[in-house]
Amino acid sequence: MSEIFYLSRKNYDKLREELDGLKKIKAELSEEIGEAARQGDLKENAEYAAAKEKQAETLARINELEIRLRNTRITDDLNVDRSEARIGATVTIEDLSNGGQFTYTLVGSMESNPDEGLLSVKTPVAAGLLGCKEGQTFEVALPRGKRKYKLVKLEYK
Repeated sequence: MSEIFYLSRKNYDKLREELDGLKKIKAELSEEIGEAARQGDLKENAEYAAAKEKQAETLARINELEIRLRNTRITDDLNVDRSEARIGATVTIEDLSNGGQFTYTLVGSMESNPDEGLLSVKTPVAAGLLGCKEGQTFEVALPRGKRKYKLVKLEYK
C-alpha cells in the first residue's frame, strides 16, 4: 500500500503546476534528443548525452510527483473533529517545564518546516498532541527525556 501524503490545497496546486511544467520540458527534451541524434555519432555527441541525462532526471521527478499527487489527501478538505488537535489545526502549546509557548500548524511531512511554524504530525510533539482538546496536558518522550505540554489554544483557520 502506498504512503498517503497530506498537503494543503495551496501546496497541492504548486505541485500540480510543477508537474505541468515538467511535462512541457519533457516534450522539449524529446525534440532536443531527436535533433542531437540527427547530428550523427551519438557516442561523441555531448548535446545528446546532456539531453538524455536531463530527460532521465525530468522523468524521475515526473514519476515522483505523479505518485505523490495520486496519494495526496488535501488537508483543507478533511472532515475532522475540530474540538481536537488534528492535521490542519493551528495550536499554541506551553512547555510546562519552562513556561515557553509555541504556535504551530499541524501539517503532513511534505510541508513540515518548524522554523515557519509548520510541524509534521509525524514528529513526537505533534504525535503526542493529536487528539488533545484545548486545556489538556500531554507528555512526549524526546531525546532529552520526557516533557509535559499543555494545549493552550486550538483553532482551525
